[in-house]
Amino acid sequence: MQHLWFERGAYASKQARRYIANDFSPEKIQKIAVFRHAALGDQVIVRPFLIEARKFFPNAKITLVGVSNYQYGTPSDLADETLFMQGKHRKNELTLKERIADFTQLEEQDIIFDLAGTNRSYWMTLFSKAKLKFGFPYKPYLCGTLYNIAVFRSDYQPELECMLDMLKMLGHNPRRPLDFGYPSHLDLFDQQQSMPKVLYFNGASTQSKILSKEQMKAFIEQAIVRFPDYHHVYLEGKNTFEKGEFLSVLETNDNFSIQPCLPLEQLVELVAEARLVVAPDTGVRNVAISTHTPTVGIFYSTVPFRYTPLDGNHQIVMNADGTVPNSEQIIAGMEAALEPQAAYC
Repeated sequence: MQHLWFERGAYASKQARRYIANDFSPEKIQKIAVFRHAALGDQVIVRPFLIEARKFFPNAKITLVGVSNYQYGTPSDLADETLFMQGKHRKNELTLKERIADFTQLEEQDIIFDLAGTNRSYWMTLFSKAKLKFGFPYKPYLCGTLYNIAVFRSDYQPELECMLDMLKMLGHNPRRPLDFGYPSHLDLFDQQQSMPKVLYFNGASTQSKILSKEQMKAFIEQAIVRFPDYHHVYLEGKNTFEKGEFLSVLETNDNFSIQPCLPLEQLVELVAEARLVVAPDTGVRNVAISTHTPTVGIFYSTVPFRYTPLDGNHQIVMNADGTVPNSEQIIAGMEAALEPQAAYC
């Protein structure tokens, strides 16, 4: 197969096939660029891709390309260089000349991996030179026009797996369990501690993803009683709607507390040491996934399968008709996640 490991379910142009058949080997690759334009949750799940790319292309300089309005959590520690395109907050400030300079700032690469699929990443992919231009577009007409090699993306396949499929196409076999380059729950969780922590977060990039304060309060009140042997911690976020003052009355319980917003490094450590994280489709849930900490994900406005890994103890709470799950459903998800046999699946 000579580094092109697929028969169906992917795309490679004649140009890409010729290059892979005649000139490609991982050791020859000197420069790769990885585009990722997204908030915290989407940034942390790209970390295994960068780690596996480093293994597969041992001699390559890795350039990570982000966007200026989404820098929090950018995995620059796993790249050799990080560039930032100007975000939409500056859309009306840039002249046409400045926009073109922004799109053309990337030097010539051997391979571009567009893991963003945004308008900005499309323009940079178009204007940049590379032997292989990888994408995972929902729009099939981009195969053969913008990208000369691509995998097909589905809402029923975890997005991270779609990213790794790009490396699999070239013959790389990723390590399992996936390495996120973060502290791991599998190493840090102390099974002998008297009051393991259950963490809750109710923030997101858009408020349409989160529970109402009334439901969150009622749910946590039930959880405190249902799981008395755990210390329940509500994590605050940066935004006003992510604060926990509406739960201050619950602090009279010995097993409940509110944790003010933490720097990312401290948050990752706290999450890795916790027994469980309960959250909607949000960055904190993805941080938990990246530390292999069990999670209960609450879904009703976004599809759950794209953001739930294939391995690990990650419960999904959802209704087939898209209605908001009730407190008892979330409690049931917690019970499933906290069962001893489910702890280290």
